[in-house]
Amino acid sequence: MTYSAKALHTGLQIAQIRIHHTKFKEALDGIGRIVQIGHHLRQPVGASIVAPAGAGKTLLIDAVQRNVCEWPFLRPHSVLVASLKESPTVAQIQNDLLESFSYAIPPRARQQTNAILFNVLADAIDQHDIRLIALDEYQHVFLAQKEDVRSVIIDWTKRLMSRTGLPIVLSGTEMLRSIEQADAQLSTRISSVFSLPEFRNDAEWRGVLTAFATAVREISLSPLVEDYANLVFKATKGTMRLLKMLVIEAAMITIDAGDSQVGKHHLKLAFDRMVGPDSFRDNPFE
Repeated sequence: MTYSAKALHTGLQIAQIRIHHTKFKEALDGIGRIVQIGHHLRQPVGASIVAPAGAGKTLLIDAVQRNVCEWPFLRPHSVLVASLKESPTVAQIQNDLLESFSYAIPPRARQQTNAILFNVLADAIDQHDIRLIALDEYQHVFLAQKEDVRSVIIDWTKRLMSRTGLPIVLSGTEMLRSIEQADAQLSTRISSVFSLPEFRNDAEWRGVLTAFATAVREISLSPLVEDYANLVFKATKGTMRLLKMLVIEAAMITIDAGDSQVGKHHLKLAFDRMVGPDSFRDNPFE
C-alpha cells in the first residue's frame, strides 16, 4: 500500500498545523512573559510545562523556537533546546546543548570535564545572544533511581540559571510536578506551572476539530465536527498526537479514494492503519 503524491502533500500540510487552543495559548503566553523578564531584567526565572505524552509539549517548544508569535524580543536561533534521556547525566545535557552551536569539532562533556564544558557552554550562550533555554523530558530527573543523580542535575540547572541569567523552561510528564517539592531554590525560580492536559469532549474539542477542517482545502473534513466528533474523541482519547495521526491518515485515504469528503469508512480504515493489525483496541468506527 502506497499513498499518492497528492495525498502525501495534504498529509504534510496537516502535520504542520498548529492549533493554539486555550491551554496551549496560556503556556505560550507564559513563556513569552519569562523571556521578556529574563532578557531585560537578567533575572533567573522559569516555567515548567506539564503534559502527558502526545499532548503537545514538544510542539509548544518548537513553536517558541520558530517564534510563531513573532515576538520582537525573540531573535531567530535564540532558543537553545535539549531533550533529556531516560538516564540523564549532566554530560548528556551539556553535549546536547553544545551540539546546537554547530562547532566544527564539537566539544564533548565527560564526568571529568563537566566543569570545563560548563564554562564553554555558558560562554557560547552569551556569545550567541541566547534568550531562552528549554529542557524537554525533564521528568527523567525525578524518575532517576539514584538520589545523587537528581541532586547533581538540579544543582547544575540552578547554576546554569545563575551563571547565564537566562530563563529556563522545563517540560515533561506529570512526574515533573515533583519540582515543587524537590528543591526550594529551584522551585522558586521555576515558579510558573502550565499544563497541557488531554482534551475533554466539549466545545473546545469541537473547536480543535473545526480548526483542522478549515485548514484543509483539498477535501472536506467538516464531517469530523458535524458527524463524528464523539467517535474521533473515543478513537484518540483526546490526545493531540493521536488526533493528528488519525486526521492525516483519514485525509490521505479520502484523497486516494477519489472522494470529496471524509466519511466513516475512511476513518475506520485510518484507525486500523494507525493502531496496526495486532492492537487490542476496538475500532470505534465499526
